[in-house]
Amino acid sequence: MKATFFSLVLLLVAAAIISAGCSAPSANSPAPATTGTPAVIAPVQTADGQNASLSRFVESAAAYAKQSGSDAAIREFNNLNGTFTKGDRFIIAFGMDGTMLAQPFQPTMHGTNRANETDMNGVMHIRRMIELAGEGGGWVYFVTKSPDHNPELKLTYVQPVDSTWFIASGDYLSGIPAVFTPAEKDQLVERVRQARTYAQANGAAKAIRDFNDRSGTFATGSSYIFAYAYNGTTLAMPFQPESIGTDRTDYTDTHGVKVAAWEIAAAKGGGGFVYVDYYNPDTGKPGMKLCYVLPVDDTWLVGSGIYTDRK
Repeated sequence: MKATFFSLVLLLVAAAIISAGCSAPSANSPAPATTGTPAVIAPVQTADGQNASLSRFVESAAAYAKQSGSDAAIREFNNLNGTFTKGDRFIIAFGMDGTMLAQPFQPTMHGTNRANETDMNGVMHIRRMIELAGEGGGWVYFVTKSPDHNPELKLTYVQPVDSTWFIASGDYLSGIPAVFTPAEKDQLVERVRQARTYAQANGAAKAIRDFNDRSGTFATGSSYIFAYAYNGTTLAMPFQPESIGTDRTDYTDTHGVKVAAWEIAAAKGGGGFVYVDYYNPDTGKPGMKLCYVLPVDDTWLVGSGIYTDRK
């Protein structure tokens, strides 16, 4: 019944988009004229050498742990002069409940439960690592202090060792600003709360149609509202109408992070912040984005975000 309902909603939304002349251009269409409305451009999805190098590093540590056993591996991962501590790269390890097992530079944290820990922007990165480990591994962002003590965004790869614990390591993305002011985050949260209230008061069909209206109040440039069904179906994406109705369960951004899946997981947990590298309608290019999502009910979510500027 829920699937049928959302199928009907999508048909209504698609009809509204087509009638408004907002359908995406084909590959052979000429570039749209500049009218103050950004062109619809899909974000590039590529895996770079940095990803491959980092994932190999983590996978080699997982292989070592399986061969040597958990006790020996954890001792090695905590050794500042060990095989798996190489400059800014080192292995961290957690139990599936979030208990820290290895972090060579912070031994006082060993044995503490970090499952509900957030970074400086409120992102529950350890919880996301646990989710990824349970799914076989993957990529996540979070902000932490670099060796020079500045807060920096870190791209991290997670790999389970077995069903009881996992490991991870990351690289700093020093060229991407990562600090947001409390006022910026408060405004973001309030914007999403207002969108949820609107959806709950007006129903899914009307709310999704209005979220997709690029001349409406919910699609003001980079502050636009987006929406996903919990099955991964895109419900609202005003500057990328070609994505509406598509399943984005496995959609990844330019660094390999499953952004829609992370947003859905956060919403199912009651809501929260996530990072995504995604198309910015104000610039026409991908940009790093701190998103906030909230559940509308037990079937779909709404969200919005604030972008950083690349150096």
